[in-house]
Amino acid sequence: MPRSRPASNPLSFHKPTGQHYVTRAGRRIYLGANREEALEKYHRMALGLGDPERSPATPCALSAKELANRFLKTQQANWRNPGDTLRGYKDWLGRFLKDHPGLKAADFAVEMFAAWKLSLRSRGYSAQSINHYLSAVRALFAFAEDSDIIEHAPKLKRVKNDPKHGLVRRNKKLYTDKQLSRLLTCGDIQMRLMVLLGINCGFGPKDIHDVEWIDFCAGRATLPRSKTGVCQTFALWPETLQAIDYLRLHRGELIARMARRGSSRADGGLVFITKFWRPWSRDAVAEQFRKLCAKAGVPCYGFYRLRHCASTAISLVANPHVQRRFMRHSQLQQQVAYTHTPDGEVDVAVMKARVKLLGEAATSDQGNDHGQTDVA
Repeated sequence: MPRSRPASNPLSFHKPTGQHYVTRAGRRIYLGANREEALEKYHRMALGLGDPERSPATPCALSAKELANRFLKTQQANWRNPGDTLRGYKDWLGRFLKDHPGLKAADFAVEMFAAWKLSLRSRGYSAQSINHYLSAVRALFAFAEDSDIIEHAPKLKRVKNDPKHGLVRRNKKLYTDKQLSRLLTCGDIQMRLMVLLGINCGFGPKDIHDVEWIDFCAGRATLPRSKTGVCQTFALWPETLQAIDYLRLHRGELIARMARRGSSRADGGLVFITKFWRPWSRDAVAEQFRKLCAKAGVPCYGFYRLRHCASTAISLVANPHVQRRFMRHSQLQQQVAYTHTPDGEVDVAVMKARVKLLGEAATSDQGNDHGQTDVA
């Protein structure tokens, strides 16, 4: 049974913030650092003369560094990939704390935020980096206000992100059909199937890590995308089915051979495993694909570029809604970043549109009249 505090000493003291507080309905209400003032506020609350929801909750003694540590510790439960996201926030908030040594959380103002943005720009940081720093600090103080660590966070949205220069966005380079053929020819059993799944189903490195044998059934592959949660089933090409059967047979022979040597091995149901019988991480996929490109004499744009190739090919033969299902996107506009339509395809579409607008006869007549002069 929890022990109640005596009426003569109803307050508790929070060392990290240096404030006195009471707990009501499971919520900690800060009453300030001065004990006499905190006790007076407590009695006013007990008499109904004060609103507990509006009681002071700003821990004036809390430093920005302590706030950042609490933010990182709490927010990891909300991140899809805590490891990578944590590294990013440590870098972004670390830059902020280094530029503001000894800063108290309650002392930060929007004017300081604007001055910091200008200092980042003057030091030559790119627009993308500046925007990462600004977004991380906004998330930090939004967390502080939402969790009642500070009463009112500064309106940091008043400081806009840095505009990204360059309105003309160049299409990313894609692998040609000849380059893909060389990759499939030079790849080993697993890498060949990885490449085929990348262009057949639009699989990325995380999908390669997640795919299991049970995901292949009746000539189809079914796998939800971990990033969006959208699940889709794909019809597999004959080349892909052949590569799956070949890898399954090779895996069974390898496990049987290891068993005859007295070593028990199992892939845990995963399709792709390393030589150490561990799942393929994204870094392992990227490294082995880089080596494959060097072996095949193909420029390496990364394994993930295969997903861009698949998206671009689908966009040329299907409508945007089919492409969205194929890419396992939750919103229609997401595949814009994955589609890089060649100029030649645009030219073909322009000529087809001419026929649609002017008709076959008009197009033919104009072609016959071109270059002719009147005859007397």
